[in-house]
Amino acid sequence: MEIHDVLGDSRPVQLATKSAIYVWGYNQRGQTGRKDKESQLRIPKSLPPELFGCPAGFNSRWLDIACGREHTAAVASDGSLFTWGANDFGQLGDGTEEGRKHPQKVQLLQTEFVKSVSCGAHCTAAIAEPCENDGTISTSRLWVWGKNQGSNYPCLYWGAFTPNTVHYMMLLFNIHLL
Repeated sequence: MEIHDVLGDSRPVQLATKSAIYVWGYNQRGQTGRKDKESQLRIPKSLPPELFGCPAGFNSRWLDIACGREHTAAVASDGSLFTWGANDFGQLGDGTEEGRKHPQKVQLLQTEFVKSVSCGAHCTAAIAEPCENDGTISTSRLWVWGKNQGSNYPCLYWGAFTPNTVHYMMLLFNIHLL
């Protein structure tokens, strides 16, 4: 693979074949994906690939990761979205209010290729497009779920425990809420 610099010269570049997620900090609600005894990680530790359903030594790559107040979300290179941690307001996107201490795929987005993710205190937003896209036009959509807290504006989806798409006009009005 080659990359072009500002002047147009090209040179070979080696891209990483795998990446890891490192976590640290407060873990009372499982947001770091670590065991209970590690409630406050002061030194970064990587999450093992087995937590994401990958065999040991698997070359996993991560496109994006985001942290909310007490939950975490990560996008794998195949477009899968994983969430874990607190889920009091449905911020994990699994249709429940039960927290998880280990990552799980967001099942309702399995037909989507998630490009990026962002977390608020108690909500999650992802930009994704259908996996069956032929690439001729962009079909990216914004998906949001959880609680929109701390705003004087109308909530996007009050109490939405599963991902929902945002209509274009609503997106323009509320984009700053994310």
